[in-house]
Amino acid sequence: MAMIGKQLGALLELSPEPMFVLDRASLIVALNDAASELFGYARKDLIGKPVETLVPNHLLDLHSRGRDRIYAKPSRQALATGTRVCALHSSGREIPVEVTLGPQGSGEDFQLVCSVHDMSKRAAVEEHLRRGTEELHRRLLAADSEAHRAHEHFKLFLKHAPVGIALLDRLMRYLIVSDRYIQNYGIGNRDIHGLSHYEVFPDLPEHLREAHRRCLSGEVITQDECLFVQSDGSSDWFRWEMHPWRTGDGKVGGILHFSELITARKKAEDALLESYSDLEQRVADRTADLAALKDEADRANAQKSWFVAAASHDLRQPLQASLAYLTVLGRRAGRDDLEELSDKARMPLKAMSDILDVLLDISDLESGQVLPHHQDFLIDDLIARVVTNAQHQVAEKGLRLSYLPAEIAVRSDPKLLERVITNFVTNAIRYTDKGLIGIYCERAGDKVCLSITDTGIGIPHDAVEAIFHDHVQLGNPARDRRKGLGLGLSIAKRIADSLGHRISVTSELGSGSSFTIELPLAQSACQVTCVTAPADMPTATGCNPVVLLIDDDQDVSDAMQMLLQSYDFETYMANGPASAMAMLEAGLIPGLVLCDYRMPGTNGLDVIRNIRHQLNNNVASVLLTGDTGVQTIPEDIVNCALVHKPVDVDTFFAALATLEGMPALT
Repeated sequence: MAMIGKQLGALLELSPEPMFVLDRASLIVALNDAASELFGYARKDLIGKPVETLVPNHLLDLHSRGRDRIYAKPSRQALATGTRVCALHSSGREIPVEVTLGPQGSGEDFQLVCSVHDMSKRAAVEEHLRRGTEELHRRLLAADSEAHRAHEHFKLFLKHAPVGIALLDRLMRYLIVSDRYIQNYGIGNRDIHGLSHYEVFPDLPEHLREAHRRCLSGEVITQDECLFVQSDGSSDWFRWEMHPWRTGDGKVGGILHFSELITARKKAEDALLESYSDLEQRVADRTADLAALKDEADRANAQKSWFVAAASHDLRQPLQASLAYLTVLGRRAGRDDLEELSDKARMPLKAMSDILDVLLDISDLESGQVLPHHQDFLIDDLIARVVTNAQHQVAEKGLRLSYLPAEIAVRSDPKLLERVITNFVTNAIRYTDKGLIGIYCERAGDKVCLSITDTGIGIPHDAVEAIFHDHVQLGNPARDRRKGLGLGLSIAKRIADSLGHRISVTSELGSGSSFTIELPLAQSACQVTCVTAPADMPTATGCNPVVLLIDDDQDVSDAMQMLLQSYDFETYMANGPASAMAMLEAGLIPGLVLCDYRMPGTNGLDVIRNIRHQLNNNVASVLLTGDTGVQTIPEDIVNCALVHKPVDVDTFFAALATLEGMPALT
């Protein structure tokens, strides 16, 4: 009963009729004791079995057609109207039954309630009656005495018949009436033999009188459900059949009427239908409640996304200006101690930027904003970018970072995968003081194993699992922010899980560690592309391109202009798209365009498109943004790099090195 509702379960148990419930696959999911007794099975032996367990082989086609009809157009109906069917007892014997089907629910929740009426007694009565009638005719023709004895036997049988039986002549006068007939129709002690059926029931409706006329003309009439109002005003439901009986010369002598009281079954079915309606209404109400909750959650997520984007932009702008000012200050100071002080002042701002990046990454991952977009690509291209971006950190610590190209194509989301590998490389650099960091890629069956191996401090065996938890850092008990927040590996694990890639770790304390991520092979061939080598920090050469800087934040514009000018870039500032276009119309021809993404009434991508249209060339461009939601440059904008604020000097010049038309920055 665990697969159906409580109300339906209660109704099954209260029903006097055998009943069972099927799911959409025609498997039995519930039945009552009456059904268990009828079919000779324990409940547990039928639960989960196909309904064909209860169908004789010779009736499987009839059963299949009836089932298909009810599934195609669900409505309460008999399995085969006017046709007697049989069920299969556990012993193998067939049981004559009448089956009524009632659908419940829809879609995956569709169920079929089957009400089974045992027709064994009635079939026996009909067969016995048929034989008795034949015997009566034969004996009436043979001898009056034999006919009299047969008649007495027949009367005795009628007295104890389990269904209502009445024999009427052509004038609709009662010849023989069973005790059950008298009881069912509330006739009481009144002797109706010889009386007309219409005298006993003077208010009989016309459709029943018409049924009598049709039967007297030789037609068999049946009705599965008929409402009858008793003399005391109460109502009962009957199922009845009328058969013409014939005299010795073959003429119709009258009507043989069978009736069965089905009030209890009908009430159970009505209660079941009422429970269907109630259940459907409750499901509809609950569905509406869930829809309202989902709408509310969607609105909350939209507001959260808006807040994260706004917070990202608004927090990154002052950080960008501060870092740029400090860089310029250090270059202009001309004193080693002031330059060192400037570098130290930049460190907490850089740490603040890293904290902001991590928190926004976690927010995106937990809110479901980061959705993987799998594609086939060469892993060499991705790793070359990671190596390029990490070279400065590696050089500062005096380490070596190596990677042997493998020309292997994999299937993943390249941007998300790059974040995972970058986090692993950054972690390796942070915990390695001397030696080598290697990136290795090799095929293993239908997988590609990409490993980042270092010669660092290693990980204790009992801490291997813990390093992927939030804020876990080994060898940093003082929580030095310069060593990170302990969130890099946690974020890498979250991203890998969303991509469906397995991560494994091997380590030996004091000797180093190896982080491996398993990737699926590409499903199609990929072309090899060239990756630009890392650029060194430029020096003043006087050959740098003219820069058009577009940003509506005055502090950021001033700081970036000072930073660029300190590296001998001739820089022109525009506080918006209109100002930038005016400079172009006045004759300015920039070799590099730096544009903020958020612009009043537009965005940086459209501004770059308009500038290129005005210049009639694909001028090298950099899109600066504090929005974490902006992760890619559209395909129609070539020769353009994306740099997230706050902009680190090393990252900025590494991005410039990837653009066409940029001179060698030395």
